Amino acid sequence: MTFEDRVAALDFLGLTPRQTRFVATVALHSGHCLRRQYSAFSGLAYGKNTRDFLDALVARDVAVRESYELNRGHVYHLRAKAIYEAIGQEENRNRRCTSPALVARKLLLLDFVISRPDVDWHATEQDKVALFLNRYRIPEAQLPHRVYPSSDPDIAPTRRYFIHKQPIFVAGDPPVVHFVYAVQEGSGQAFKQFLWDHAGLLPRLPAWAVVAICPVRRPGLAACAAIFEKFRSGALRPATAGRAEDLRWYFGMRRAVEQRDRSALSVSKIERFHQARRQFAGSVFDGLYAAWLADGDAVLERTQEQGVLPVRTSAGRLITHELPFSYRQFGALSGVA
Repeated sequence: MTFEDRVAALDFLGLTPRQTRFVATVALHSGHCLRRQYSAFSGLAYGKNTRDFLDALVARDVAVRESYELNRGHVYHLRAKAIYEAIGQEENRNRRCTSPALVARKLLLLDFVISRPDVDWHATEQDKVALFLNRYRIPEAQLPHRVYPSSDPDIAPTRRYFIHKQPIFVAGDPPVVHFVYAVQEGSGQAFKQFLWDHAGLLPRLPAWAVVAICPVRRPGLAACAAIFEKFRSGALRPATAGRAEDLRWYFGMRRAVEQRDRSALSVSKIERFHQARRQFAGSVFDGLYAAWLADGDAVLERTQEQGVLPVRTSAGRLITHELPFSYRQFGALSGVA
């Protein structure tokens, strides 16, 4: 579904076109919103019209009004199942209750989305996969993903894409893909993992940018900038890059699990496998696994010599953006989930 399709699907709410577009935007990107965010989206002065609209959603059981700190206003959470069903997002986690820290991150992302109404947004897992498969012809194995094996060998593993759940937008002429990243801590370690999870995808794009966003006066953007330069130049390596023997064992076990080969499994091997799966998580190693299935151990020998899929490209850039809000009402770790 396109965004316009989703807006049309929410006609049953009986809202104005502007109100309906706001509800669709919140449901896709956050699930939570503030009164000031509707004012910014609609261009209306903060006042009675804004309060009446959101309070009416509460009265109709479309949203729930929540409070996290006295005298800091309410947060409105879109909880109505009918909304998410109408926009094709029955399982979207934005409908679920969550921690104050994650609510803060959702509001941070929504603030940024609202500030860029002029771009083509892709919020859901399905939308992002379709963008890169259909528009950019990227092999599915190179998209950021995680594979979650079941504890039951008779159940096939689950593959989820874009697990960081950060929005993507396309803007510019020629169009450039922008990956939004909400900075969560000051060291940049989480940002490093975010980049490595996208390492199979980024070099295959003609142009791309990462937009690192952060609340006002919060550390992290400088660390992200330093890590990004190492990543783009190919100087950054995952700590496990040279462990060919561990990779060979993990890939062999992963193949056995996916083929449901019970003879290769034991309690001790399954425990070691789950540890290795956490260690070698991300699309970099998933792409290497796909190459190993096709070409065998020669892939691992090349990895020993060259490192794991270094990213050397001048096509990418980092954009840093500090939002003028603190989100402090959600606690000292606001934005961390």
